[in-house]
Amino acid sequence: MKTLHKFLVSILTMVCLMGCTGTAVKQGVYAPLKPESAYTPVKNLKPGEFFTTELQSSSKEFVPSDLLKSESAKIDNAYRLGPGDRFAFLVRGREDVSREEIIVSPDGQVALPRVGIVNIRGKTVSEATATFSGRLQAFYDAPEVTLVMKSYNNNRVFVLGRVANPGAVNFQGPGTLLEALSLAGGLPADQSKSFLSRCMIVRGSGLVMWIDLKELLERGNMALNARLQNGDVIFIPQSEDQLAYVLGEVRTPGVVPLRSELTLLDAVMNAGGPGKNASLSNIFLIRQSQGKGVVERINFKEIISRGDFRKNYVLRDGDLIYVPESGLGKLNYFMTQLAPFFTTAGVTANALSNVDSLYTTGLFSSPASPNSN
Repeated sequence: MKTLHKFLVSILTMVCLMGCTGTAVKQGVYAPLKPESAYTPVKNLKPGEFFTTELQSSSKEFVPSDLLKSESAKIDNAYRLGPGDRFAFLVRGREDVSREEIIVSPDGQVALPRVGIVNIRGKTVSEATATFSGRLQAFYDAPEVTLVMKSYNNNRVFVLGRVANPGAVNFQGPGTLLEALSLAGGLPADQSKSFLSRCMIVRGSGLVMWIDLKELLERGNMALNARLQNGDVIFIPQSEDQLAYVLGEVRTPGVVPLRSELTLLDAVMNAGGPGKNASLSNIFLIRQSQGKGVVERINFKEIISRGDFRKNYVLRDGDLIYVPESGLGKLNYFMTQLAPFFTTAGVTANALSNVDSLYTTGLFSSPASPNSN
């Protein structure tokens, strides 16, 4: 019996050593990897600073509201004439030069009697009227010129992605993000994929702004209702594009689409819940934020047993949840593989499937115990 005891102790020691050889997950904030150097935690930063139990509009992935406000303030309220606009050119008492409809050409020019060819692209209606009136003063005394707009086609933005009617939408005045979404038909009819969480506004060649649509639409944060500029492109990605990943000791590890405001608890349960060998006190949430990798250890037992939801964080695109295997789980698996050998040695597999049972059988009593001989 002493020989069997020593053998089993050696086996358990080997199992413990095997469990220590894997790559351990460690809580911390990590800077990007530099050439020929190892990952080292960033000092004076806590993982909790990068996670929140509620989705906030000040998230670093989205444009800050103050920057959005400053960009909106740069947009002129006045309508600027441009290609495709239609207007009536009327000169009081001069029906011979008046025209019921003038169309601005693609290069921004118009051709008018007596006035000639004039480029009015970027001019307001009042500025264009003054230009025409000045040209006509060479032929008439104090000509009264009036422009009557018939169609506004130059204030245009493009709405692409997951909306009912993607394409170009026109504004008669200053447009906003909500107006553009409404003119594009709003959400598609497929409700299973219609959740909107974010959109991108591309302005010119040097400005890209991500807008938190959940904060705007669900919480009514009108500070995010960006004013739009002629030529802006609005892109709304597919809701399936936002994914979180659940790995480790869960029943169905894999990808979890973020179609709504999902928390860590939601994602774990969507993956079938923790497996029987999961280490519930050491679940890890891994996130890339502000150019750094962040690892936070979460005690899942506290969430379940005490209702402590302080670390039930809201997930973001690309989050990874890792549920490690407990040490007991590794031992159970190892003993299951060796069960046929132990059975031939006279030890039942059921006794070896539980650590406590090993001691109650007397197999793992200390050498000084009376049962050791």
